[in-house]
Amino acid sequence: MEGRRSLQKVGEKRYVLDVRGLTCPYPQVLVTRALESLSSKDVLEVVLDNPPSVRDIPPALKDRGYNVLDVSGSDANSWKIVVQAER
Repeated sequence: MEGRRSLQKVGEKRYVLDVRGLTCPYPQVLVTRALESLSSKDVLEVVLDNPPSVRDIPPALKDRGYNVLDVSGSDANSWKIVVQAER
């Protein structure tokens, strides 16, 4: 389970962070830390299953100057937030 929450490189300038099973504020804290560790133009895909996090994380990231590219449901119980690390 812990490995799931670590940042995984999945391609050139593309990363995935799976925070399913966590509730607020942990998903937002982990997403923010991950973005701070990435380079400009890197893209982070966050997989989560906590509805309040899906609602709260995109506007918080936009307030910090990140470019939220997409928010979508990947299945009935999880969502994806795609964000560019450039600030």
